[in-house]
Amino acid sequence: MKCDACKVSIPIIIIILLTVIIAYQFVEPAPPKEASIATGRVGGGYHTFGLEYQKRLADEGFQLDIQPTAGSIEVLKRLKSGEVSLGLVQGGTANSVSGLQSLGSLFYEPLWVFHRKNLSLEYLFDLRGKRVAIGEEGSGTRPVAFQLLQNNQVTQDNTTLLGLSSKEAAQQLIAGEIDAAFFVMSPSASLIPKLLHNPEIDLMSFKRDLAYSSRYPFLTSVKLGEGMIDLENNIPSEDKILLATTASLVAREDLDPNLVYLFLMKMIEVHKTGGIFEKQGQFPSERFVEFPMNQDASYYLENGPSWLQRIFPFWLATTLDRLKIMLIPLLAVMFPLLKGAFPLYQFGIRFKIFRWYSKLYEIEQKLKAVSELSVIEKEIEQMKALQHEIIERVSVPSSYMGEFYALRMHIQLVVDRLEERKLAIAQTTE
Repeated sequence: MKCDACKVSIPIIIIILLTVIIAYQFVEPAPPKEASIATGRVGGGYHTFGLEYQKRLADEGFQLDIQPTAGSIEVLKRLKSGEVSLGLVQGGTANSVSGLQSLGSLFYEPLWVFHRKNLSLEYLFDLRGKRVAIGEEGSGTRPVAFQLLQNNQVTQDNTTLLGLSSKEAAQQLIAGEIDAAFFVMSPSASLIPKLLHNPEIDLMSFKRDLAYSSRYPFLTSVKLGEGMIDLENNIPSEDKILLATTASLVAREDLDPNLVYLFLMKMIEVHKTGGIFEKQGQFPSERFVEFPMNQDASYYLENGPSWLQRIFPFWLATTLDRLKIMLIPLLAVMFPLLKGAFPLYQFGIRFKIFRWYSKLYEIEQKLKAVSELSVIEKEIEQMKALQHEIIERVSVPSSYMGEFYALRMHIQLVVDRLEERKLAIAQTTE
């Protein structure tokens, strides 16, 4: 019985395996399990978030290599050259770099203009003739500060503009070696609370925030309320209006679509709760981006994870999604095979029984014409041998035993008729 099932099942299994092998040639390759991201300097807000992404991605078995840089300009250069696959980029630094796409904006990044408290500073044009740090070469702070100062007629001809790193600018500002410094960074960066708590340093509040945000699409205004940084010490001591860009996650156009989903899943985990300036669920967002939105990212932000991603771990969901292309050929092959397997199996079993009836019919047709006793005796011996062979060698499932016993009864019936014919011939010869 087992052999009968094998005769039907083994060819079906072979056909299905061949179908799987052929269909697998059209399955997309598995996404990589490692990538690199460019951030800002170590200790800055971008690098801090990069470490958080790295930690969460490691839980998925994904390795994220973090490459610190001087800032967004350098990040864009590394993205363009292919040194990294992703980068955290500040708004206002895009220029016209091609081949890159945005996966969404992540959080507000205020423009902080700190100055010595003894300076009377209400507008940016008050910085003329002062010593001002506008960010080092390659940073995102530099182009934004440069644009704003130029529109206020603050130039290198009338002001000392210094290309200092954020750390150097903060140190020199505290030491009184410079008069003011521009910083574009998250309030979570360690420098911001440090400068806000310094009694010798003040934070400029932008009175003309609407004028700036209408002129520069990448800028918006945010409010730093009294006591928001330190409620106990009432820092800041009054409301401050700040201009803010947004930080975006930018990727090369050739980034694997599955990695787009993976990164957005983790970005949402990190940024969905918001912060001082962001509402819960406001980010990641398609707003405030300067690069074209990645289509897969737009779909994910609008519709959320797929059904598979909601149910299964990311890599299993990705594998199942990649293998779905195999379902059509598999179903096309398996449906008729499985549908025909049972009838084929039935035919195989019944053939083992019914094929003997042609022999019985042939012998019955000879009975009337046979008149020699030796021929009848030979046929009887053959039929008894056939009975023995069927009993010993033919095996059928219990559900077919009715047909099997019917065959044995019919063989015995033919034997009985042969015996009767033998007796009739013997009596005639006497």
